[in-house]
Amino acid sequence: MNSIKRYFIWLRRMSHSRGLGVQSPSAYRFIRYVISEHYPYYAYDDLRKKYPALDWLTRKRMELYFRLSNFCRTNQMVDYSEESSLLADYVKHGCCATRVLNVYNEVLDALNARLMRICPIDGCDDFLEIALAESDQESVFVVEDICTNPVASRMWQRLVESEKVSVSYDLYYCGIAFFDTDRHKTNYIVNF
Repeated sequence: MNSIKRYFIWLRRMSHSRGLGVQSPSAYRFIRYVISEHYPYYAYDDLRKKYPALDWLTRKRMELYFRLSNFCRTNQMVDYSEESSLLADYVKHGCCATRVLNVYNEVLDALNARLMRICPIDGCDDFLEIALAESDQESVFVVEDICTNPVASRMWQRLVESEKVSVSYDLYYCGIAFFDTDRHKTNYIVNF
């Protein structure tokens, strides 16, 4: 993505920066200290030295997954993508107890992970249906490319409209959905 388009996206979403206008204390804390955290974490320098050739969007997403694993503190993250080694390294640095399980080429009977990433690749619609059926109050789903890929956009709309999803965050480059139905159903647009 070129820098002009990136800045245009940022300007268009400027009024949704760092939790501005968010009334829910838990949503504000999540936006401010997980999604939009600008302070360097303890492992960022090591990871930047280990992966110096990452483009800005990949690094930004991986640092988000780092913070999400630190926030969720789960034993397992399910990843539906073609390659998970980079994600696994960032997630492992965020929470050393979290193991990334790539399920792209596997036939699954059941999923028992709190944190899940779904990329718009072959079979992702079917995987989302299985994952939705297995989701519970503790589930957190991340769908990548929700505004740039039509398949991902359709999956994201399916999640946002689902009665199981309570709070969702549209970050343009990805979307994060929580399944805690004790909270009021809300979709936040966040300048990521």
